[in-house]
Order: sequence, then structure tokens, then C-alpha cells
Amino acid sequence: MKDLFDVCRFSDLVLQSRIIRTGLWESENQENKQLTPEVLKRYEKIASSGVGIITTELISIYPNDGFSPYSHSINSPTFINDFSEVVHTCHMYDTPVFAQIGFIRYGNGDNQNLAPHELTLEDIRRIQADLLVSCKKISFAGFDGVQINMGNYYFLSRFISPTFNGRNDKYGGNTQNRVRIATELVKLIKANFDLHVSCRVNVIDDDGIEICKLLESAGADSIQITKPRSPQYFTRDNKNNDLLELADKAAGQLKIPVILGGGFSNQNKLNEILNRTNIEFFSMQRPFVADPYFLLDWRVDGNGISRCKTCNNCYWKKTSDCFIFKPRH
Repeated sequence: MKDLFDVCRFSDLVLQSRIIRTGLWESENQENKQLTPEVLKRYEKIASSGVGIITTELISIYPNDGFSPYSHSINSPTFINDFSEVVHTCHMYDTPVFAQIGFIRYGNGDNQNLAPHELTLEDIRRIQADLLVSCKKISFAGFDGVQINMGNYYFLSRFISPTFNGRNDKYGGNTQNRVRIATELVKLIKANFDLHVSCRVNVIDDDGIEICKLLESAGADSIQITKPRSPQYFTRDNKNNDLLELADKAAGQLKIPVILGGGFSNQNKLNEILNRTNIEFFSMQRPFVADPYFLLDWRVDGNGISRCKTCNNCYWKKTSDCFIFKPRH
């Protein structure tokens, strides 16, 4: 039987477990946009727990983005130096680390919140170039991979959505056209950098699965399945997790790893899904906020349950601190 704590391959990487820590944002513990020792200590705690991969909190590529007060900035003058320390800390525990990049709004100077159909071809090329430059900095910092957030309610998720994309050129209309902005980007990253490319994608129907297939064909190394406006809709061990069926379907049709998230906090439940479905990897965020060491307990006990109450205060207040439990040191 497969187990959460199997040493396993994840595309080009070897992991200590099947749990991927996913990030949201980090509004606290920044001084003059520099990472503080508290932030580095948090990464060390998580890396030492036996997690498979750590994905950073959101790193925004634009300084005036909607979430910029609550996220790291790729344009920080200390970005490479700061995150080189993060990478070094994670690698001390043989834990790969991905940089999560994305943006909510795109502006051209006159309009700071352009809709997908308002972008010119020059705007599209500028976005792709900005993301490519971001990957150069990520590579210099020593990251093992990059996660492009084209899910949830980020700009790229709206661009590739038939609901928001009203374009009538080669970047609009059918699924292949709408996702072209991302498939072209993935090809460019793979051609220029030695980075694992993970794509965070909304999957709410078969169109989402088709998007995942197109990203795989373009060279994406893994897919993280999500949905718009998660995680606030996920409750503790959501019995009606509508991502489960779609992620299982996607994992059965893709040759690259597929990651499922969505409020799970029960070790036995996750092992049951692992052995019943095509899904082999799971993402978590809030359990690591409640207790960054919880996987150490799970590995020993064998039937662990996260102490996270899914109150979502860490989400709503844009912080990496738990409002119920004090951290273990």
C-alpha cells in the first residue's frame, strides 16, 4: 500500500513525503520589505517536519498589485539575497522549495486594472517577459522550481476562463487559445531555466482538465488543482470536496504529478484517498499555520489529525500566524 510518508519521485525531484506545503501570503514579519529571522525560522520548522515540498507565500511580480501589501515582491532589492537564505534553510533538510508567483491586477499606466479583453498583444508580451524575468531572479536565488499561480482569482485564471475572456483573437475563444498566454510562457521558462514548473489551475469542469493537458504538453512538470476563491470555502475534512473527483480524473489522464488540496486534515482520510484514487500528492496550508511541526507527529502516530480548526482567521487577516494555538518552539 502507498503511504503519505513514502519516499517518492515527483517528476524530476525526490520527496520525503507526499505532502506539499502551499503558501498564501505573508503580511507580518517584514521590515523594509526584507525577510526577518522569524520568517526564516518558520521555513526551517516546516522544512524539518518531513514535508515533501515547500511552496512559498505569494510573490507578486507587480509593485501595485492588489495583494502587494500582503505579499513578497519579486522587485524587492533584497529578493535574491533574502530568498537565497530561505532556499538554503530548506535544503539543509533536503526539502525542495518552489517560488509561487502571480498577480491579481495588470495595468498599462492609464488603467491599473485591465480586463483580459482590454490587453493588447504588446501587453501580453510584456506580462510574459515580466514573468520570465521573475523566473531569472528565482533561478538566481536557487529555487528548485516555480509555481505559476493561474488559479484562484489571480489575473491569469481570469484570462484563461471562458467567463472572463471575451477576446476574439488567437488568445481568446476556444480552450487552446485562452490558455495560449500560459503555454507560451511555460515553453519559454523550460527553454531558458533549469526549474521545475508547477501550474496552479482552477478545475471546475472538463474544460479545466483540458487546460491541464495543454499545460502538460507545453512542458509543465506538475499541476496543483484548485478552485476560485479557495480556501475559504473548504471546511475541516470537507466531505463534499468537489475537487476530489476532478483531481482524480485529471490525475488519471495526465502523466505528470497532480496535487490535490481542499481542507483535508486527517491522515487516515488522505491515505484512503491515496490508495483509492489516482491522486498521489496533497497540498496543505492552514495546518502548517496551526502547527508547523504536525507532520512529525503524524509520522510517529500513524493516525494524525491536524489541530487546525479551519477558522480561516489566518486567511481573512492575511497573516501566517494562528489565532487559536500558540506555536511550538
